[in-house]
Amino acid sequence: MESHATVLIDLGDDRGLPDVETPPSPGSRRVSVRWLAGLFSGLFVVFGVTAAAPPDGALRPVGGLDVPAESTYVVADDVLLVSAALAGRPGTLSAYDLPGGDRRWTVPVTMAGRHYAERVGEILLVAELDSVGRRTVTAARSVRTGAVRWSRPGRVIRVGGSDLGLGVSEVRSVSGAGRRLEGAVEAVDLATGEVRWRLRLASTAVVQPVPGDPARVLIVHDNVTAELRDLATGALVGTGELPPADYAQSNPRVVGGRLVLRHPAGREPAVSGYDLPGLTRRWTRPGDGIGELIRDCAGLACLDGESRVVALDPASGAERWRRARPRGWNSIVWSPDILIRPDAYDGRSLLAVADGAGLRILGALPPGVVDCRAGPSALVCRTAPDRLGLWQLIGPA
Repeated sequence: MESHATVLIDLGDDRGLPDVETPPSPGSRRVSVRWLAGLFSGLFVVFGVTAAAPPDGALRPVGGLDVPAESTYVVADDVLLVSAALAGRPGTLSAYDLPGGDRRWTVPVTMAGRHYAERVGEILLVAELDSVGRRTVTAARSVRTGAVRWSRPGRVIRVGGSDLGLGVSEVRSVSGAGRRLEGAVEAVDLATGEVRWRLRLASTAVVQPVPGDPARVLIVHDNVTAELRDLATGALVGTGELPPADYAQSNPRVVGGRLVLRHPAGREPAVSGYDLPGLTRRWTRPGDGIGELIRDCAGLACLDGESRVVALDPASGAERWRRARPRGWNSIVWSPDILIRPDAYDGRSLLAVADGAGLRILGALPPGVVDCRAGPSALVCRTAPDRLGLWQLIGPA
């Protein structure tokens, strides 16, 4: 008798290049919602993963690339970037079209380390990390040629829907890179690298982009004073004080135009929602057992915990749904949640997307694939130490 089990899936985040919790590689996260809607409109399964042959119609192998065994790679929209630093040779950064794999360009790079990237129109915003994993420089490279248009120390946070980014410098600490920032926050023109305005920080702070029209930026200083500033001009549009909390770039989170914060309330954790720009508290609810990381999942504030995820309405705090977090599945992309389960089907890995209480199964990958990254139309996995496999992600016929 076949065994059927309900699989409840979570994992996800909607941010690009600078997240600080433990997500997939930033350059591999962004998958088009339009692609998702077309791809998954036909098949929805509450699926026992050992029950039946997985559908393979959404995955089409298109070939592979030979790469240095010690190389690293990242997917930035429809571009695959491979960085390599061979012993005794200068490092290189190569760009390939996806899903086909045709090489666009190869350029020398001076630093041994890793690269994270995001496509912004006709530039690639590339963060170059040194060998100890610290972001040291961000460069805007031409998508067509790889030529550097501008570069700057530190990193640049992308603000969705805006031609400006936020130039920041991270504080290195025992709690990990990226949790807090220091020095200054600068509004950077992504086309030219020009600094539009600069705000010096008296101490450390947490910065949260607030997309919209107009786009804004939330800055929470280490004295828990919060400022909301216009992204285009730096003008102060709102200020207030927040309660003491474990502030990081995942807390607070701006979701649906509201600020959602996880913080202590007496001896117990709580979750509160605040209006913007006034930073007036509108609701508070107990936060025990409903997760520590906050993310935006389709306009809801999702709190991720070790065993479950709870989705709250950011305007009211009302719970919209909850689901368990099963073991065995690992996220390769957040928002939407694209997941892989190694050795789940006859030695092959299953690829799926989380949706509510179930999985949409995309297909099965060959045995032994590791380190998968997804873009809007392609999946890239390491099939051998010196080989990358390419798959096209396609919708139902």
